Amino acid sequence: MKKFMYLLLVAALLSGLVATTTACGPTPTPGPTATPKVVEKIVVITPTPAPKRVTLIITGPSSGETGYKVLQKQLERFTKENPNIEVKIQEMPWSSTLQHDMFATWSAGQLPTPDILRLDIVWPAEFAAAGWVIPLDDYIKKAGIDMKDFLEGPLSGCTYQGKVVCLPYFTDAGLLYYRKDLLEKNNFKPPETFADLKEQALTIMKKEGIKNGFVWQGDAYEGGTCDLMEYLWGNGADVLDDKGNVVIDNPKAVEALSVMVDYIKSGVSPAGVTTYKEEDARNVFQRGDAVFMRNWPYAWAAMNAPDSPVKGKVGAKPMVHGPGQKSAATLGGWNLAVNKFSQNPDEAFKLVAFLTSAEIQKGTALGAGLSPTRKSLYKDADVLAANPFWKDFFDIMIGAKPRPVHPRYPEISSVLFTEAHKALTGEQDAATAIKNMAKKITDIVKK
Repeated sequence: MKKFMYLLLVAALLSGLVATTTACGPTPTPGPTATPKVVEKIVVITPTPAPKRVTLIITGPSSGETGYKVLQKQLERFTKENPNIEVKIQEMPWSSTLQHDMFATWSAGQLPTPDILRLDIVWPAEFAAAGWVIPLDDYIKKAGIDMKDFLEGPLSGCTYQGKVVCLPYFTDAGLLYYRKDLLEKNNFKPPETFADLKEQALTIMKKEGIKNGFVWQGDAYEGGTCDLMEYLWGNGADVLDDKGNVVIDNPKAVEALSVMVDYIKSGVSPAGVTTYKEEDARNVFQRGDAVFMRNWPYAWAAMNAPDSPVKGKVGAKPMVHGPGQKSAATLGGWNLAVNKFSQNPDEAFKLVAFLTSAEIQKGTALGAGLSPTRKSLYKDADVLAANPFWKDFFDIMIGAKPRPVHPRYPEISSVLFTEAHKALTGEQDAATAIKNMAKKITDIVKK
């Protein structure tokens, strides 16, 4: 009996031990009909930081110009597409000479704004050499911009030592505008030579009671150099040869400047033309107070605006030239560069790429009459309908000649327009002005 009770006690203890071990051990493997236990993986999501909000400042035209309103609308679209970027326009004076001096002062002081500089075609090399703008090749490659669509002339002006330092915004070439209605009425064909223009202007002024025969840019500033170069080239003269030698001291150059002086003395051009810049000439011509005008392509849109007194009465052609010579146009235009000291270079380039794209340049051409730097737009039906003469003068515009190419160009230009202006105002004769130019420019290039 005792033995039987002992065995029952041992059995009870073993049964309890097994139960305890099973409860505390690992979960048994489920059978075929068991539901597996789902273990959820916890994923930690790091929120993507919102793009930093930045404010860009771009230099641009004054608010009174047509181009300002067009640019403003384009910037509104850009900021809508890029809500983290605010863009402000810093209005600049019309004189490119004043603009250059302001840019140089800001850059020398390493100011971070304006972030985007609108540079004249003759400035990129100077600004790049001074380290004031950012080389854009890496940005261009990353953005996949088709550089082959840009006109060769403007693009070459944006390149320094093999690097692209700005993108072509719009281009220019000097043109001669004329009142085609007045020429037709007086049985004249558009003039080809300096003498043709003088004869036609004086005749029409007398018969039609027009105040001015020919208006142009005669003030002492960069625009004056642009006009002077067209007379020099158009008479077989130049400032520098291909090797950089000063060659302006020759009879052909004296003849060219003498033509400009004679236009004023003979009454073809008003004495006040020595104070004219582009807009001064355009306003006179657009009022119907001149027969001829030298200006850039931008003027076409304004003169053919709905409220323009000369709408539909204007023609445009290459500049007049000397006997036995060919017409020559000064290469103009402006480019967009990123300030080396900008605190937002990535965003600045994004805006530069936007404004120089074919789509936006088309809007600039239609709205402001500024000649695009994209080849494809010269075949665009809408662009040609708004600026019909671009089709006929495309070769002239892309073949326009650059002003003297030299690292010290601003100094050379200052001599040219200063000495020419003295001749135009009667302070010295043309021969003396040319000799002074030759001497002073020689001193500059020897530095």
